[in-house]
Amino acid sequence: MRAYLVTMFLAGVATSQAHAKLVTFDYTAVVDKTTRYGASTGYATIDVPSISIDGKEIVAGDTQRGSFTIDLDTPTYDWRPEYSTVEYRGSLNNIGSVSVDRSGYSFASEGSLYESGFSVSNQPYGDSFSFMGSTYRNGTSGHYGSEYMRISLGDTNGDLLATDAPPQFLNFAAAEWSQILYGYYPDQNGDSLSTWGTLTSLAVRPPSPVPEPASYAMLAAGLLTVGAVARAKARRKG
Repeated sequence: MRAYLVTMFLAGVATSQAHAKLVTFDYTAVVDKTTRYGASTGYATIDVPSISIDGKEIVAGDTQRGSFTIDLDTPTYDWRPEYSTVEYRGSLNNIGSVSVDRSGYSFASEGSLYESGFSVSNQPYGDSFSFMGSTYRNGTSGHYGSEYMRISLGDTNGDLLATDAPPQFLNFAAAEWSQILYGYYPDQNGDSLSTWGTLTSLAVRPPSPVPEPASYAMLAAGLLTVGAVARAKARRKG
């Protein structure tokens, strides 16, 4: 029974991956400022010359780059007709990353049903899009706390987006403003550290070749065959 369940699970994963509709955006950005908030600042957010995380410094002017992936099948989250912004949460496939060229510092978010997702607002007076990714640390990596990233951009003429559905494309040329925020909490002083930047490029990553559905069907059939053989051997031993 165990072999059968494992086989069916693997077949299900293969099938679900074949149907996942994911779009990945690659971006570059420049850090505009770094900030600190906490007891050491009197609980006020203040600009600081630099921040240091795991011994790696980040300063204004640094180049950031990374990506974020959205699941086009992500369900809406607490949406009502009177809302102009549609929030999408509930998929583990919504993940993002950010790295700093000079120091080599990097962060990658983990999929979360409620803490990661994106929002879309498609209106005649302006469009906006925002992606959020986060990760909670339990100390296994030497850090108790959280890290998060948020990428936002918009315009005032409604050319950024075509609809309020999960976007397969973002018209970066139409964006009149953009922002990338990265946050780290807590540092060794118990403070929150943040970087604030502006996107300098954004493009959809060309999709990699995806196996045909028939390939997944063959994989599933092979897994089932392996499971059947394992069960037959178990019966003979019994």
